[in-house]
Amino acid sequence: MKTPVRPEDCPGSPPPRVEIPVRDTPPEAVQCGRLRAQGRHLARQEAWEVLARGLREADAARDATSGGTPVARLLAEGACSDAMESALAAVGRDDPTAARASLFVLRDAIDGAEHEPWLAAMLAQAHLAVAKAWAARAGGLLHRDARAQHLEAAQRLIAPFDPLEHDSPLLASLRCGLLDLDPYPQQRVVDDYEDLIDLNPACPDHLRALGRDLTPQRFGDWERLDREARRTAGHTADIWGLGGYAWVWFDALANDAPGGFAQVDAELFAEGLHDILHRRPDQHMANLLAAYCGLTLSGAAVPGSARARIAGCFGWIAQDHLREVHPELWAGARPVRGTTDGGERLRLGQARALSALAEHFAHQLARGRQVRFAETGIVLSPSPCAACTLAPCSALAYPRRDQRDEDAPCLT
Repeated sequence: MKTPVRPEDCPGSPPPRVEIPVRDTPPEAVQCGRLRAQGRHLARQEAWEVLARGLREADAARDATSGGTPVARLLAEGACSDAMESALAAVGRDDPTAARASLFVLRDAIDGAEHEPWLAAMLAQAHLAVAKAWAARAGGLLHRDARAQHLEAAQRLIAPFDPLEHDSPLLASLRCGLLDLDPYPQQRVVDDYEDLIDLNPACPDHLRALGRDLTPQRFGDWERLDREARRTAGHTADIWGLGGYAWVWFDALANDAPGGFAQVDAELFAEGLHDILHRRPDQHMANLLAAYCGLTLSGAAVPGSARARIAGCFGWIAQDHLREVHPELWAGARPVRGTTDGGERLRLGQARALSALAEHFAHQLARGRQVRFAETGIVLSPSPCAACTLAPCSALAYPRRDQRDEDAPCLT
């Protein structure tokens, strides 16, 4: 048998690498940017009636981008973006008075906003975003008081409007976001989220938020979270299959939670990932789940553990579904220290994705094989100076999904 030629035996040839298309501006980013720009334009024109109608119609129709982001939320973000820019700059200066004033000026510019449910929801959403920015600060008394004031302002805005009566997922999501102000949030959290998910079960953000609010750090515990994840999976089975179980656990496991990994059903979670990608087989979803398994949950894990099982799903997600890299999703899959501009985030995301893929395909790269992602699947090409180690050379391709086990190496 001929000894395979190693890459180091060919000093003049480029090292083998993973080749995959990189899309800096994927469809989801284009759609989100367009909708935010539309909301910002209407606000600058003070076309409040047109904006209110657009928010109401998008909310009622459950309109969403290709990645599942609610259109009403994006229009509201755009409409408040100028005021938000000033408010967030004030948060950075530890100036709560200026932060509040920025949003109050916007409210005063809208005649009768407190009587129009979707304009009130738009302003409440902005207050929640600023409250979140205050929560991310050092946590002193100034920051806690400033956060509470924005939460209370948001609550006053939406209190007159019942989400079910108005058939409004936007209002229902805001009500869930204000659970901190309830004296007994543990008793309300499940019912409020059940209303929200019933109104819009196709939005994964709502299922993920339920899981975050059921962690021990919020209003639940791991056992309750798992119980509600199973129940939610049953309620949303017609849309997500078992994917509802994975969505509820998704963010709860992202913060290296040993208690969560001790409670989660890893096999059910993995089946949920299969069902999500079966129903949403687009590259936004493939990148989101690949970055989650291959980066968010990466690191040392005990073999056979729940964490290892879920993180190991990166292999079949990459092989069966990933066909291009969306750097922004990879940049957001793990917190970035400090501030980075858009270009730096894209470069970081691309580097993270290529690193994860190179690690997964290390056994192929070590044999001098190029790994190329194409629309039809993954193609392995022998390096120019190495003899083909499999015959015929055209066989250097990953088998179809139905011809292999997801956990076994596809080629040896």
